[in-house]
Amino acid sequence: MAEMVKIAEIATRLGVDLTTVRRLIARESDSLKIELHRGKGDKLLLTKDDAERLVASYEARRGPVSASADATDAAKYDRYGYFYLIQLVPEALPNRVKIGFADNVDKRLAEHRTAAPTAKLVKAWPCKRSWDYAAMDSITRTGCKLVLNEVYEGEIDGFVARGDAYFALMPDPDAERELSEHSPLSGAAYPAESDDDDAK
Repeated sequence: MAEMVKIAEIATRLGVDLTTVRRLIARESDSLKIELHRGKGDKLLLTKDDAERLVASYEARRGPVSASADATDAAKYDRYGYFYLIQLVPEALPNRVKIGFADNVDKRLAEHRTAAPTAKLVKAWPCKRSWDYAAMDSITRTGCKLVLNEVYEGEIDGFVARGDAYFALMPDPDAERELSEHSPLSGAAYPAESDDDDAK
């Protein structure tokens, strides 16, 4: 039986979260010929060979993953998640919202509901962690006032419109940069070996 690797181990190795690994698997399963398996307790697994192919593909696009603190910090900003807009007390202060980034919007909403039981998710946009501050600056650039930290007051439709406008300009968070045929990361940058070469 093939040796299996938990996707949580792959996430740790790459310095990214589980959502990123799942998206990588979903996007590259056909091209890399990798297959996701379920283990005990519904743990998600790849064979060791499939895991190595996935890691190699990721590193070819993003560069080798280092164990240094700087690399770990950089990897955090490569995470996928959502930029959200939550009304904290919609029945009393409908124009007061909390905005920010979360890996899991449902979990973040549940966390807010421990202090504000009627909190309501207005909208969430797919987002990379590295876009967080720019999104915040763009969405709050006009038509609102800061209350504290990431809490603002302003017209809800205005927040949504500015969020829609910002994220309409951003690429698909799943998109990878296309490699030039001249890139050293592209196999096409090197001439293929032929049978004639072996004969020399």
